[in-house]
Amino acid sequence: MKAKASQISPDKLYASLLKRKSEQEQQARLKSPIVNANKYLVPSNRNGGGNSKIEAKKSRPASGKDFKDVSSVLLKKTHARQNSKLIETKENSHNLSANALSILLKIKQERPETKQPVIQQNKDLFNQQGISKKYQKLMEMTKQQQQSIVKSKLFKGPRSISNPDISNLHLYIAKANGLSAPGMLYNGQTKTNQDIYKLINKFNNKENDWYIQVSDGHGTNGHQVAQFLQQVLPSFIEQGIQAISSCYDRDKQVNTILKNCFLQTNEELLESGIDVTYSGATTVTVISFENVLYCANIGDSRAVIGRFDNKLSVIELSKDHKPDCFLEQARIIQRGGRVQAYSDEDGNPVGPARVWKSDEDVPGLAMSRSFGDYVASQVGVICEPEIIKHSLLPL
Repeated sequence: MKAKASQISPDKLYASLLKRKSEQEQQARLKSPIVNANKYLVPSNRNGGGNSKIEAKKSRPASGKDFKDVSSVLLKKTHARQNSKLIETKENSHNLSANALSILLKIKQERPETKQPVIQQNKDLFNQQGISKKYQKLMEMTKQQQQSIVKSKLFKGPRSISNPDISNLHLYIAKANGLSAPGMLYNGQTKTNQDIYKLINKFNNKENDWYIQVSDGHGTNGHQVAQFLQQVLPSFIEQGIQAISSCYDRDKQVNTILKNCFLQTNEELLESGIDVTYSGATTVTVISFENVLYCANIGDSRAVIGRFDNKLSVIELSKDHKPDCFLEQARIIQRGGRVQAYSDEDGNPVGPARVWKSDEDVPGLAMSRSFGDYVASQVGVICEPEIIKHSLLPL
């Protein structure tokens, strides 16, 4: 047996509620609150209507007691008005809620209680199939628009914290390889390979996080310093990263963590037993948190990204720390050092600028920041890294 349920349009329900509310408000305006009589109010027919205001001024009290009585009467009058309005508002709200509830109960009572009622569908109202089709079409349009935005614009991170998946591209490093080769002396002999790298996939036990480090040793024991950095520095940084509670605190804490880890590693190096009087190493480190990169660098080992957009371009992630850079040179001079290149017999500079002690021709270091290099550290060479943040972009 088929049963038809009478359905009331939400628009009609809302219109009837508004009509009832307006009628009740009109009736409420006709009501006047009961106020205690004020003995200082002048009747309108006293000495004629035109002189009522003048007589009211003459009849005002002059004593402090009378003024107190007037204030109390006016206060009572104000409270009476406010209370009456409050009561009317509560009554209106109660009546409106009661009417809405009665209408809803009526709809519920008229709705059939059969398990599988066949309800006549209205084309304009409660058309679930139509709403579902419109929703699917809207989602398809949104996906198309999102794809066009990704193709036409560069990725700039999540559009909002509440809905980060609108344009949050899942970019990350898929593969990394490393290679180092020893240099060659002027007489053709092979030098000791003082370059060393470190690649850690799933850094800090995160699926798409990477740790990449390259250290370039210099001096007699530069290869030992580079090997020490390969073993010690990543472990210190990983311990510091584990202390970060969430990705929202990462930007605030990662710089401090990296600087502290570099300083702590240098202290361990000075106590390791390796002779670093005139030996040390430059280091560049890149930590990848999916699409966000943090590059920490000391010295002149440079990190770059190659990007192909119709033509190949290079994006530098780090800056070389050379002694003749203005801020670097100012620090070295302030610490009692001097910056000067080698010179030929005529006094012309030869090669890059180097760090020297003010009264001796040592150590002759060609960078202003490095690990180790104890003599150079006495005249302004530091191991504090410069940190640059970069975001991966889609091809």
